[in-house]
Amino acid sequence: MVQYKCVVIKMQVIDDAIGFIKTLSYLDIIFFFAVLALMLLVITLVYYIKENNDEDTPNINFTDNNSNKDILELKKITEELENAEPTNVNLNKYEEEQEEKAIISYEELLKHKNDFALNYSEEENIDDELTIKKVDLDNLVNHDIKLTPEFSVTVLSYEKEEAFLKALKALQQKLN
Repeated sequence: MVQYKCVVIKMQVIDDAIGFIKTLSYLDIIFFFAVLALMLLVITLVYYIKENNDEDTPNINFTDNNSNKDILELKKITEELENAEPTNVNLNKYEEEQEEKAIISYEELLKHKNDFALNYSEEENIDDELTIKKVDLDNLVNHDIKLTPEFSVTVLSYEKEEAFLKALKALQQKLN
């Protein structure tokens, strides 16, 4: 009896599937099977990619003594690279010709990169936050000063920050 019910249920499922396919148009059937084929293709590609990645990945055991030796060798190689002297670049004929014809060579540029600075005739501070400098056009370049980049961070005072927030709130209220 149970076996008979299973057969009846299987036949009913098959009949329902056939009935569903009969209700579809020719274009729907082609689209349905194309989607199934693409899904199978994607699944097989993902499987092959996963299998290939698993084979390429070596199993690394960090508790092994060999890994300690590898780390020591890596440290030794790193120290040797840090202590190595820079090698000269071999220039081809064209590059040598360009270096000889150049008005200023690359080496000279590197030597004099921080030797120049602009001369300013006047400075004016506005609100202790903004400095305006007037460039001296008669003596543009000062050869004696070596520039070092200077970074300064200015923080707004608490009162100014509060005033800014109040202004933002007022603007938000007016916009609403």
